[in-house]
Amino acid sequence: MVLFCMVKLRAAKIVVCIFFVFSFFLSPNSFGQAVNTSITVLSYSSYISPSGHFVVLGEVQNTCSHSLESVSLDVVVSASDGSQIPANTTDVLVRNFLPQQIAPFYLDFGKIDFDIVSKTSTFNISLSNAPPTNYHQYPDLPLIVAFNDILNNVYTVSGSITNIGNQTANDIKIEATYYNNAGVVVGVGIATLKDALAPNSSADFSVNEFDASPNIVTKISKYALLVQTSTQVFSLPPATSPSGKAQSSDSALLNIGILA
Repeated sequence: MVLFCMVKLRAAKIVVCIFFVFSFFLSPNSFGQAVNTSITVLSYSSYISPSGHFVVLGEVQNTCSHSLESVSLDVVVSASDGSQIPANTTDVLVRNFLPQQIAPFYLDFGKIDFDIVSKTSTFNISLSNAPPTNYHQYPDLPLIVAFNDILNNVYTVSGSITNIGNQTANDIKIEATYYNNAGVVVGVGIATLKDALAPNSSADFSVNEFDASPNIVTKISKYALLVQTSTQVFSLPPATSPSGKAQSSDSALLNIGILA
């Protein structure tokens, strides 16, 4: 029998901080500067996947003033009787994380003691590592969404991506974050393009949630999309640059991802 259940939904706003030495290379004479790195956990939830794995997922925001090369999180799940699921670490699904940018995380704990899961009461999500960087991702990759709805019991978002800049974009991924009516993350998915995208060219994409199940898809009321590429640009843009934000289903650029 396939076991599937939503274990617990939590909305959270947790700020975790860590100090690094940020080395700038804006001139031949580089220098070091101590910086305070702040990451805010905006929401998280958990479920048992159709394969019987315990999954914790959510999203974080870079609330410091500089970009981060990557972000790693430590996640500890505790039961009401004091027992714990062994701690695990996951990477936020973003590289070159811009100030104020929002990105999802997804952590599969595997098959665990379901007695602990049934008593789960506390999620401790802390910052493990977040090195600063002077690079940001190539930004000229707008999306056009042609379809967003439930298809074969899966919430599918599909459309096209175009390279409107002057560099070839490599290793492109379109990441989807799915939310319930309360704005809590309940699903995450990734679509990877097979080929690089040359300037003035387009490609189709289709993305849906991991661990697809009717019990997940019925909770989804909206989504947000984030483009990732290994192509980088030196020197950070302003924090308010539109290219630094996830494209959301609430944006005029995309169709509204709300089910009737």
